[in-house]
Amino acid sequence: MLRQLKHYERPQTIEEAVALAQSNSAAQYLGGGAWIVAKGDPSLSMVIDLQHLGLNTITGELEQIRIGATASLQALIEHPDTAAFADGVLVKAARLTQSRNLREQGTLGGTLIVAGPADPLTTVLLVCDAEVAYADPARHVAPFTSFVAYRERMLKVKALLTELRLKRLAPRSALAYHTVGRSPLDKPIVGAAAFVKVDEGLAAEVRLAIGGIAPLPVRLPKVEVLLRGQLLDEARIKEALEAGLEGVEGYEDYRGSRAYRLEMARVLGRRALLEAWQKAR
Repeated sequence: MLRQLKHYERPQTIEEAVALAQSNSAAQYLGGGAWIVAKGDPSLSMVIDLQHLGLNTITGELEQIRIGATASLQALIEHPDTAAFADGVLVKAARLTQSRNLREQGTLGGTLIVAGPADPLTTVLLVCDAEVAYADPARHVAPFTSFVAYRERMLKVKALLTELRLKRLAPRSALAYHTVGRSPLDKPIVGAAAFVKVDEGLAAEVRLAIGGIAPLPVRLPKVEVLLRGQLLDEARIKEALEAGLEGVEGYEDYRGSRAYRLEMARVLGRRALLEAWQKAR
């Protein structure tokens, strides 16, 4: 229950919204409201409604797709540009994030801010050429990988995520995303997203992200380096994954042990890389 809620603010500018949030330690931004209501923080005294800031649009441009932070997950699924991106990989990730009712309410920004260990959208976006725009209150743009790495710092200073900028895939490149859960439609326990770009028959660029083996989804740079410039096959990918996961402590909860999650990372990482490789060729 939000027993201490006393102030409901509707700022007209991004700068005003950030100033309000930073002036009150018990304030939170309100996008769709799904997370705030579910959390029920009893100390929350101010909510800052973002609906008048124009952050709910999705715009397809020649080289990129711009997705406002308060665009709903369902809008992301239904918009033609995001629906077609990477043969529907983004849509698959959004569907696995929440049920239909919560997708209508939940926003992209809120989802990324509260993302957990195996969050599908975070995992997929880590292998995309994506950037986030945010204000603290000065405006900034950063690679999505930096946003994930410094997310907790952004939360502490109450920076406002305003937009995701997603570059369209180049020719002869592809993404794939594979998951395992308690059921095909359940939230993933472990997920693997892969990007491969092919040039002259070889993997010119490789990116691999795994969700569910750490507190947040992570890239595996050692795997990427070992496979770059190679002709990919199952044996080479297995070898690279073994090397890339060596020393990874892992993550566990009631849904899966460390050993299980790391084994699934090997299986799903291999599947995602092989699928992206075949599509890109």
